[in-house]
Formats: sequence, C-alpha cells, structure tokens
Amino acid sequence: MKIAIGPCLFDWGKKAIRQFYQRMAFETDAEILYIGEVVCSKRYHLTPEELGELADLLKPSGKEVVLSTLGLVMSEGEQVALRQIAQQARQRGLWLEANDMGGMGIGEGQPLVAGPHINTYNAETVHFLGKIGVKRVVLPVELSQPAMQAILASTAAERPQMELFAFGRLPLTFSARCYTARAFQLSKSNCQFKCGEFPDGMVIRTQEDQQYLTVNGTQTLSARTYNLIQEVPQLRQMGVDILRLSPQSQHMEACVAIWKRYLDGHVAVDEALAGLQEHNGGEPFCNGYFHGRPGLEFVVP
Repeated sequence: MKIAIGPCLFDWGKKAIRQFYQRMAFETDAEILYIGEVVCSKRYHLTPEELGELADLLKPSGKEVVLSTLGLVMSEGEQVALRQIAQQARQRGLWLEANDMGGMGIGEGQPLVAGPHINTYNAETVHFLGKIGVKRVVLPVELSQPAMQAILASTAAERPQMELFAFGRLPLTFSARCYTARAFQLSKSNCQFKCGEFPDGMVIRTQEDQQYLTVNGTQTLSARTYNLIQEVPQLRQMGVDILRLSPQSQHMEACVAIWKRYLDGHVAVDEALAGLQEHNGGEPFCNGYFHGRPGLEFVVP
C-alpha cells in the first residue's frame, strides 16, 4: 500500500508550494506526489510550464509525479490552461489527474487519474473510465465502506489502481462563488486573494460555537480532519492500493512519517493515532462517511 501526497488545496503562494513539494519529495517516504491547482484558476501561481519544471525538479527523488487539474472548469481560459497542463504531462511522460469531466475529454488518450471529484460511485463507472485511459481512480470522499467494497469486489479482475482519500480536511464541494471573498464583503473578481490569509482554510462555526465547515475560496471542506488510519487493515483487505494524505500547513512531514511507520508495522495503531492527534493540535478527527454515519463523527472500528 503506497502513500500519496495530494494536491495542495490552499493558497500558499508560488515559493511556499515549491518548497513544500521539495520537502515532500526529498524528506518523506511518500511514493506519489500530486502537484497543481485544483480549487481556483486565480491561484495559478505556477504557469503550466512552471508546473512541468517543478515536476522535473522532483523527479530525482524517484517519486511518481502527477499533474492535477481544476475541480470545476467554468471558462474558456480555464479550458486553455487545462489543455496546456495536459500537454506538459504528455511531454514529460507524466500522468494527469482530471477532477472535472472536461479534463477527461482533454486528457483522453494519455494516462489519466480520475480524481476524487469525479463521480465514481459504482463499478460500471470504473469500467467506463478504464476504457478511456484512466489508470487510477480516487474514490469520492463521501462513499461508505460497503459502497467501496462493492466497487472493489466488482472490478477486482481487471481494474485501474484504486486510491482513497485517507487523511486531511475533506474536500466537499466547489462553487462558482468565492466564499472567502464574500466573507470580507468583496466580489470574486476583486477577492484580493483573501484565501491566502488562511493557510488551512477559514473555519466556520455555528451559533453554538461548534466547528462546522472550512471555507477555502470557492471550495468547502470539512472542519475536522478526516483520518482512516484505524481502518487500514480493512482497506488492505478491500484491495485499496494507495492512500492519499492531503497537504496541511503544519507538521506534514511528521504526519507522513507516522503513516509510513504504521503501514510498515513499526508502531501500533494507538501510538500512530496519538501521534497524529498531537500534530492535529488535539482537535478531534472524523471518519463518519466511511462508516455510513454523518461525516463529522469519529467512529472507533
């Protein structure tokens, strides 16, 4: 079972993004790195050419590098950028992660990853995706274990690699509106890049002062960090190939190390969970979707 570092969902700026992935490449035991903007085209701090150059910079680490694309393509300019990113992937022999069906069309004929924002809810969809060049499927984050099990069991004979979002704030929705700009009474066209002021998103609380959601520009995420480390034995039995850890601004190297040590059998699950809890600032985790429960719940297997 491999560890993948997903695309950064937050606005950290060009320099910080480059430094982050260099650390992930040369200072962690993750095997796969996803790079590229998924949330908002205004945050294209790296041009398609610069994205390709970053991939070249990371290659000596021996890790697989995948170029990720937008989860919601809404304009002709975004289509042009998507085509340019797909071209960079082709030129460099890299896989392309499509998070919008428009990306599937543009990337058809080259090795593709169906990202978690593609509605892969059944085995028939997995078969269809395999026919158009998808080599890996990242299952949607809201699927329950029985639903995942049904997909994996039905496609076991001949299927793409299966990846699962296993750690990080859950990416839930995209919108044409920018929630962060709206919170500061700004328009989307004049957002002043307010999302960059929140390196892990802006947490929204209820009137009872309970954490509810995280706002990240045009994206909504969970307020709690999703964590499936206790479910790893189940995931192995199900046939999951890759676990995705979503970037966070603090302690990411330490979190990757804990996951790696646990997967290799060097620490017990209780110790691994405690270590992740410490690096999460003591905040509660969630895993409810996996267990068919409300997403914000944390269920002990």
